[in-house]
Amino acid sequence: MGRRRRPEGAFTFELVPDEAEVVTTDVPGPGVDDDTGDGRAGGARRGAVGRAWRGTHRHTRWGVLVATVALVGTGLVVDAVMDRGREAALRDAAGGVVDLTLPPREVWRVDGVADEPALPGGLAAVAGDVVAVQRAGELLGVDLASGEPRWTVDLVDRPGVCGPGLTFWSDTAEITQASRVVCLGESRGGGTSVMVVESDGTVLVRRELRDSFDLAIPGPEASVLTAQWVGAPGDVDVELQGDPMTDLTVVGEIDEGYDLRVRLEDAVTGEERWSRTVPFGEVLDEEQCVRWSTGGRTAELERRGVVEHAVSERLVGVAGCGVLAYFTPDGHPLDLGLLTETDEETVRRVRPLADGGFAVSAGGWGASTWEHHVLDDAGRLRFVVHGRLLDPWATSGDAADRWLVRQDEATVALDAQGREVWRAQVPALELLARTAGVAVVLDDRDRVVGLDLADGAVLWVRDDVATPEPESSSGDRRTGEIQSVFTDGSVVATVAPSYTDAAVVSAWRALDVSTGEDLWSVDLVQEGWGVDLAVDGHLLRWWPTGLAGMSP
Repeated sequence: MGRRRRPEGAFTFELVPDEAEVVTTDVPGPGVDDDTGDGRAGGARRGAVGRAWRGTHRHTRWGVLVATVALVGTGLVVDAVMDRGREAALRDAAGGVVDLTLPPREVWRVDGVADEPALPGGLAAVAGDVVAVQRAGELLGVDLASGEPRWTVDLVDRPGVCGPGLTFWSDTAEITQASRVVCLGESRGGGTSVMVVESDGTVLVRRELRDSFDLAIPGPEASVLTAQWVGAPGDVDVELQGDPMTDLTVVGEIDEGYDLRVRLEDAVTGEERWSRTVPFGEVLDEEQCVRWSTGGRTAELERRGVVEHAVSERLVGVAGCGVLAYFTPDGHPLDLGLLTETDEETVRRVRPLADGGFAVSAGGWGASTWEHHVLDDAGRLRFVVHGRLLDPWATSGDAADRWLVRQDEATVALDAQGREVWRAQVPALELLARTAGVAVVLDDRDRVVGLDLADGAVLWVRDDVATPEPESSSGDRRTGEIQSVFTDGSVVATVAPSYTDAAVVSAWRALDVSTGEDLWSVDLVQEGWGVDLAVDGHLLRWWPTGLAGMSP
């Protein structure tokens, strides 16, 4: 299998003594040395460059050598700075991995971390170069690269949830760097306890929340997010009909309900960072106003039901009966006007984008054209686009000056203002990866295609990366569906799981971004379903009962 050539390393110079010959290779082949005139062949030769060098003063030669070394040293320093800059960009990028030269292998794992259903997999946070894993009554700090235990903190109170944790947005999973780990639990007095842990395992504070809330969870940037139903709405004329377990129907209009007060406070001090009250509005999902009990066999109207939530370091979302809101970590509300103008059959979606900002989308199930409102980092509208917005699964961290959208049977590139730049006759379904000059897309024929970001030209096409394999007689079921994508700027690596009765096999394929040629491939046997993630330039695999680190 081919491998991407590694970047050139350090340069080596040999300083020639004053009276030594300089062997040069500027004259090809053996022959008569004009300088010696003795007809010897194949010996040490001194061509024009060597003669010129010998003719200079020794101090001049030394000065030239020093200057040359200084220039090359400057080049090395510049290259090193650029390499550090590229590495830093990859560590921050979605799907960015520092080095994909060689195939990954598992180097460490933590098992038995699914005791608390509130946090599947126990992946609490990544702080610095430490992965914080919640396991039963303890919080374990693990070295991100080696898996070596760094520290252990006992969760004194009844374990609840540590975070901010792993967040699923639509089809993607996200975990971003956190400054600290926040754990919430139930204290002996029945209140909600808060514990804050530094990346080195230092416990900064243990305290209790002053009030009780309908929702209390770890928030972004070392905070606690709380929500409380408020108000005194009137009664509504509503009846529940049908079987609660199969065909429950809400008859009547829920035209009054409670407001939701959302508050973010500093996890260490308890000081309020911001507070917003989300007013009751249109009920988009009537089931959010129903409470089930006795294993789902009975149901009743409850307008102060469960507060659904999604929290990451970039976005906070809350939803409930007649309430839907998303906020940035600074408390800026996202413009969700698009979602209130749709009917009951419309699918609604809000997600953070790989390059910053957010997308608010609405469309019908299976429809090829959706309406997308692209928002900036503060939640304000940038532009509106129709089609299928292609957000990259992985990037190299380079500045994004192109937005890709599928419209009809073409892929369209837009600039930062939403204006069309080019159009390629490639019906892309997903933007798998984007590097400095190439977009790697998956089209509706399961082909992986490399497009030139400058003009949309097709650079290469592969039809054997995501194509499902036929079922074998042994009963193997190979889906061929790409589940994860990673890049280091030169390589794009795809992961397609294969499911059997005994295990899951993750088929890794690495392609050269510029040419599409194979670089390496490997099949990794897993114990069950899971998700491969890029965290701070490293590869992690999360599954419901454990966590593993991978390295070339």
